[in-house]
Amino acid sequence: REALIEGELRSKNLKQLWKDRLEYFKKTHGAADYFEKVKGEFDKLDRLNSNDEVNLWFGNEVFCQINMSFVLSLIADKNVNIYRIFPDSSDWSCNFENIEKCFDSRQKLNKDQIYLAKELWKAFSNRDFEGLRKLREIKDHSFNILVNQAIIEIDTKPKQILREIVRNGETDFNKIFLKFKEKAAIYGFGDSQVKNLLNTI
Repeated sequence: REALIEGELRSKNLKQLWKDRLEYFKKTHGAADYFEKVKGEFDKLDRLNSNDEVNLWFGNEVFCQINMSFVLSLIADKNVNIYRIFPDSSDWSCNFENIEKCFDSRQKLNKDQIYLAKELWKAFSNRDFEGLRKLREIKDHSFNILVNQAIIEIDTKPKQILREIVRNGETDFNKIFLKFKEKAAIYGFGDSQVKNLLNTI
């Protein structure tokens, strides 16, 4: 699956972004099937018809929210009905325990919310932290996590947390990962993201 919280995103256009992501996944994860397994899924969005319904099942943690902002940037100008479905978990685990209840509680996104998502993706993908700070001032239930301090600190805070864990003498990766999740669950990092971060500190 795509993980837009990591890797270079400052491509000149969407076509180049797909190529850059392919190279990133090859280099970082040893995966050469990005176009087939990842881009191919995004390509389905090009086949949306007028008034189609799109349901976005994304969690509130940074991992999901960044991915969702990218998806919204791809379909923002299409004449479709877009709904956000919120998880029913009280933590950052992105769990949908009662799927029917979650679906029934979905919320239709308005033009302002979709525009906000586009702006967030634009700022995040360009590492425009000043732009992200401005977006933080906008209060909106659908994107409150997107514009908070966690997004702005994504290049620094997770590394600081990992350094602290390692500095305290922990060497077992499984234990490092669990401690990281306890301290930085808001980011929604999986084990591969944490491993990659460890290689940079």
